[in-house]
Amino acid sequence: MMLIPLTTEFGRRGGNVKAVLARNKLPLEALTNPAMLIDAAACYAAIEDMAESLGDRYFAARVAEEAARKGTPSLRTAARHAKTLGGFLSRVVMEVAAQANNVRYVLSTTAESAGLQVNRMVKVPGPTTQADAIGVTLYVTLFKLGLGPTFDPNRILVNVPNTSGIPKGLLPKKALLRSEINGLRISFPPQWLWAPFALDWDMPETPRGEFGPAGAAEATFSYFRNVLKDNIGHHDLPLNRFAAICGLHPRHLQRILATQGTSYRQMKDEVRRSITEDLLANSSIPIAQIAQRVGLSGPSALDRAFKQWTGKTPTSFRVKSTEKAKEKSAVSSASISTPDPRPPSVGRRSRGKSRKS
Repeated sequence: MMLIPLTTEFGRRGGNVKAVLARNKLPLEALTNPAMLIDAAACYAAIEDMAESLGDRYFAARVAEEAARKGTPSLRTAARHAKTLGGFLSRVVMEVAAQANNVRYVLSTTAESAGLQVNRMVKVPGPTTQADAIGVTLYVTLFKLGLGPTFDPNRILVNVPNTSGIPKGLLPKKALLRSEINGLRISFPPQWLWAPFALDWDMPETPRGEFGPAGAAEATFSYFRNVLKDNIGHHDLPLNRFAAICGLHPRHLQRILATQGTSYRQMKDEVRRSITEDLLANSSIPIAQIAQRVGLSGPSALDRAFKQWTGKTPTSFRVKSTEKAKEKSAVSSASISTPDPRPPSVGRRSRGKSRKS
């Protein structure tokens, strides 16, 4: 999402773009094809290379701030129909998921704090100073611009591996915490999720849709399920809190689910059942911990819910799943190593005539 504006600025300042791409084994086509998938580690290395070549440790942060002020195609798509910060961030999560496979965005909330977490799906062998600066500067600037007077720098907290590429003055020093996470996390008051959010960009009008063009209802429902999976561990997770994470009014969210023939309670039960069955069948995690993971008060609550879903107790389901796994393993082993019933042929003479020496 940022390679093209970074190389454009690098070239404008006299840098040799082709040399940087060649040194880091990135194809030149990446600059003309925004949809092209490129190696994440090579991209991070190229950004570090550009900053070092210019002798400017804030190089990537300056480009990120400009991108936040003008808007990239992905950010514009996310902002087009967003009325709240939650609505904007929900759409950002979807845009990133559709365009990149090297990062995963998670939007979560509790009664005390909301958070946007960016998880890198690959372990980068080299430094990520510039990449860290891009993420922090881009989203903090978007928060400032979109929230206006609601934004308070003293109520935001950023966890990031390296802070040396982040410009002084972006946030108070106490708001930036170095952490060993592979990505970054921005924590802020949950009330900001439903605060009015508007970016001063020239936004062309397009037909109104639910998180996308007509026919995207299935993708929207899939998105709801993924958000629910990420947040189901928060006890009970009522409808109004879930709607806030998605940036929607609760009644609006209910209407969307109704078009899919389901309800929030039904969707929550389906997600809980899916997670519970997977953990019972494929792990040895205690049932009490599984109950916590799916947002239930304890083993007895999970026992009641699981009986309603399957007619079985969690314990009996786990025993049966273990037995099936052992049977499958035994059958598989037998098919691989079935012995040859014929006696060994050691010492046998050939039936053909022996050759005279």
